[in-house]
Amino acid sequence: MRFVNRKEAGQLLAAALQRYKGSDVVVYALPRGGVVLGAEVAKALHAPLDLVVARKIGHPMNPEYAVCAVSESGYLECNPEERAAMDPAWLERAIAAGREEAQRRRKRYLDDRQPISATGKTAILVDDGIATGLTMFAAIDEIKAQHPKQIIVAVPVIPPETNQRLEQMVDAVVALEVPALFLGAVGAYYEVFTQVSDEEVIRQLQQLDSILIFAFSPYQRFENGLLQIPGTEIGHFSVARFANGELYIDLRTTAANNPCIVIGTITPPDTNLTSLSLLCHTLAQKGAAGITAVLPYLAYMRQDKPEPGRSRAASWIGEIFHASHIAKVITVDIHSQAAMDLFPMPVVSLSPAAVFAQEIRRRDLLDATLVAPDEGALDRCEAVRRLLGNTQSLAHFHKERTPDGVRSSLNGEVGKRAIIIDDILDTGSTLIACCEALRQLGVMEIMIFVTHGLFTGTAWQRLWSFPVKCLYCTDTVPIPADLAHMPISVLSIQPVLENCFTGKNDVGA
Repeated sequence: MRFVNRKEAGQLLAAALQRYKGSDVVVYALPRGGVVLGAEVAKALHAPLDLVVARKIGHPMNPEYAVCAVSESGYLECNPEERAAMDPAWLERAIAAGREEAQRRRKRYLDDRQPISATGKTAILVDDGIATGLTMFAAIDEIKAQHPKQIIVAVPVIPPETNQRLEQMVDAVVALEVPALFLGAVGAYYEVFTQVSDEEVIRQLQQLDSILIFAFSPYQRFENGLLQIPGTEIGHFSVARFANGELYIDLRTTAANNPCIVIGTITPPDTNLTSLSLLCHTLAQKGAAGITAVLPYLAYMRQDKPEPGRSRAASWIGEIFHASHIAKVITVDIHSQAAMDLFPMPVVSLSPAAVFAQEIRRRDLLDATLVAPDEGALDRCEAVRRLLGNTQSLAHFHKERTPDGVRSSLNGEVGKRAIIIDDILDTGSTLIACCEALRQLGVMEIMIFVTHGLFTGTAWQRLWSFPVKCLYCTDTVPIPADLAHMPISVLSIQPVLENCFTGKNDVGA
């Protein structure tokens, strides 16, 4: 039997593996040639595709003749007679070089994508053919160490003696051709058997990598903008409860091999934190190639300091995200750098400064003084000021503790119009104190810009008793319908998110 090329061989192999479709399968291809076949198998089985990299060690006098093979974790398989004749020092160097090259190839092909674990799963190892089998033997050792449910070796062609040894090592061998008289080289069984380049391996892997966007309601409004990113698709899922109240995820889009973006919130925690974490964990279990959580408002970040007897919830959230296999978090205007440092994965905090500056220009507020209600908000104000051309005056309140309590003093001068810029309006106590101080200083008109409008309780409504003309907040948090009659303007952070994913945004809180 001769195959036209690797693609056809992969399609035929996929047909022979159909009984594994629908089970908990991971396809592991041996690069480079095996990746072309592995991609066809993974697509047909709706299974995730990963690599298992092993390198041949050639004889010192004839590099094309394999005497050993080593995997990226250092598992070694050798021809016993040849190994006995080798100089141990030479072999040790060759093993180290082979393992280093295997690790380099994984990095080259998959960048920083985390390997897909074979633990408890059916691992299907695919190559474009086997001759002596040393490379496949080392690959099997690599996967066996992960304790899979079973190992299947799938190849188009294999010599009878190698097939017999493999059958003793794994649970099953699926071979399209086991010729009684092997022709000596795998390429003899193909009409076209050109060398596969690194670039072709990367292309094959990327073809499986549509970016799937899973958005919780009411954050589905951000989907359309992100769909402008090339290669993105909407992922479909639902969250439901069993009769006993337990949540579960019904995933209706195949996530295998695809990078995934999950957009939502983690507040309130009894529903949203559980739902979001459970969705991310489910995507990872189904072979998603990396999960990014987009949380426009990242709750619990004010619980970032170690205090006696008090919980440190920012750290807790980071641990939950790690357990849910979230590889990266993107948020808007996180409360502090200290909170970011508590996460075991990268956290990107996008600045709303461009959105604020655009609205300030549109409203012709360029003569107003920018005011930071405390020193923590100063960087935010300065970012807006830079985008406005550094022409506006800037002032900030400095707080210090005294025996009589907390005292605030203004650094800088403020005119008749002021724009307060802060990250969160929760109960409003900080903003109320700031407005009171500005009124005492003779300010006649106040505008308030906050990133996250939580509007907790009713105390914040005292702001309208001051000369506050309008309150602006972004749509990181949905505004309650009962506030529609108030002079609150909602600014979209959609452009900020789009620019983040297209590489145009200057991120940083």
